[in-house]
Amino acid sequence: MIKKEIFQSFSIDPYLFYDALTNSTDDYIYIVNMSNDTSLVSENMYHDFDLPGLLVEGLIPLWGNLIHERDQKRYYKSIETMMNGDTDEHNVEYQIRNRSNEYIWVVCRGLLKRDENGVPLMFAGIVTNLGSRGKIDNITGLFTETSCKGKVDTLIENQEEGGILLLGLDDFSHINKLNDHIFGDAVLRQFAQTVQSLLPIQAEMYRFDGDSFAIVYTDADTDMILDLYEKIHAYCNRQHEVDDISYFCTVSGGIAMIGKDGDNYLDLIKFASSALEASKYKGKNMCTLFSQELIQEKMRQLSIADQLQNSLISGMEGFYLVYQPLTDARTMKVNGAEALLRWQNSHCPNVGPDEFIPILETMGLINQVGRWVIQNAARTCREWLKYNPDFVMNINISYIQILDDQLIPFIKSTLDEIGLDSKHIVIELTESCFVTEMNSLAETFRQLRELNIRLAMDDFGTGYSSLGMLAQSPADIVKIDRLFISSIHVNSFNRSFINAVIQLCHSVGITVCVEGVEQKEELSAVLDINADTIQGFYISRPILPDEFKSLYLIKQD
Repeated sequence: MIKKEIFQSFSIDPYLFYDALTNSTDDYIYIVNMSNDTSLVSENMYHDFDLPGLLVEGLIPLWGNLIHERDQKRYYKSIETMMNGDTDEHNVEYQIRNRSNEYIWVVCRGLLKRDENGVPLMFAGIVTNLGSRGKIDNITGLFTETSCKGKVDTLIENQEEGGILLLGLDDFSHINKLNDHIFGDAVLRQFAQTVQSLLPIQAEMYRFDGDSFAIVYTDADTDMILDLYEKIHAYCNRQHEVDDISYFCTVSGGIAMIGKDGDNYLDLIKFASSALEASKYKGKNMCTLFSQELIQEKMRQLSIADQLQNSLISGMEGFYLVYQPLTDARTMKVNGAEALLRWQNSHCPNVGPDEFIPILETMGLINQVGRWVIQNAARTCREWLKYNPDFVMNINISYIQILDDQLIPFIKSTLDEIGLDSKHIVIELTESCFVTEMNSLAETFRQLRELNIRLAMDDFGTGYSSLGMLAQSPADIVKIDRLFISSIHVNSFNRSFINAVIQLCHSVGITVCVEGVEQKEELSAVLDINADTIQGFYISRPILPDEFKSLYLIKQD
């Protein structure tokens, strides 16, 4: 212990000492005079937090009010322990709200000095921003994966129950591409801060790489974790705004349970990742529980991916197009078709588009395959104009394709090369593209319009849309999903919904295609409510081009 005599012979200006100390570190420094409850804080502490000045009365409760409510109990417990005389040391980690109204993780260390009678005289210490020490993610203010591992290891060691909810923002790379990384960081920060407010007291959130997050939920069963995901899901499934820019960003989840699914951190994260991948593969914006069947599904996906790659290398071997008729509701004459991609492979039999298209997207091959579809569908359309000069070909485009800067120049050059007027082409996009990315894709839609190519909104009614947004939609055609066609002849709500959609669309110049008509009674009901076009198995399943030509073109010629 340093003897007091040394300081009696060593004199220095207190201000110089304070100035040198506070400017030599990025940490926050505080000194509390316990006799009058007045505190001196460093300038960076005053500027970064909602404090009234450098001199603060009642700092301890004032600082406590800035601490996240989930951490306040731990903070005040440490203070109480010191004031009771059980210890003179203060060492607590917690989240605290800064002047930007964001929570950051800090560790607060302090020492209480007493007089000879044990009466508190001075309390002093430092507050360290854990983000500056690599323990905290600087973008979101969350603990990193290293801390997540420590938490899970502790739960396993103590044989506590719980689970890991791994979260991944859907198509987050597109947010960065359409805006920039600074905007993307703001989205991540907003997501992290909001989700933290939704967490129960026994759950903690961590930032992994990229757009991945993990929530460790202690003493929770599967239903409790699924309920938590539903709360997060509900928050994400609406329009958000950062810096006056609107955006949509849904979230997928994967769950692995401690003990049940794995007894070590690496296995649990691997299994939660498998479940998250399954959610992404099945269409995103959902949560999947881990099961051993997922491992088998993953092996199947890898096998399919390998064979898809071989097909592309072999000149699109195994890929082909089928065509489903589009029938005029007034004349019941086939005036168009939707081109649909199929794939056949002896090593992977019975693989449908709902299975191989997500794999193509994940592998980054969808643009290459999509161009092949455009070329072949356009050539077929040009040939069939000989039989029906008003024939129209609908071609599906994925969200990933629409982000390709070369897509529209490619469509234009393809049509020019084939000699096909663009009025014979309709580009189909899913409902979510029109709603969630309408602002971002406005320029792309405008360019398609300039080419005189019409746009169709596919699967209307299954996701984000409302009747009110149709008036602002750039779509020329709305395709009502099979979901509302089923039992339309007996379900008054479905009939009323479709009738309302048709009336509203017609009032703003949008035509309506009712897809998924499979029964005679459904067809009769659809004809009664003035749809423009009908599509479905009752008329025809998707068929090969030669059969289509013989049934609907030569026969009708």
